[in-house]
Amino acid sequence: MYLDPGSGSVLIQAILAAVLGVGVFVKIYWGKITSLFRPEKNKIYTQQEDIED
Repeated sequence: MYLDPGSGSVLIQAILAAVLGVGVFVKIYWGKITSLFRPEKNKIYTQQEDIED
């Protein structure tokens, strides 16, 4: 199998684009991703308000 320098460059660009794309996706949805692993403060706060009322 023969790979010329142009195909190696395209392969490197594709890998770099995939890595950067995942990075942008994580940056955009970071709040939603971390909220899956944290307890919701709003629910706890509203439950405390209900107790006080």
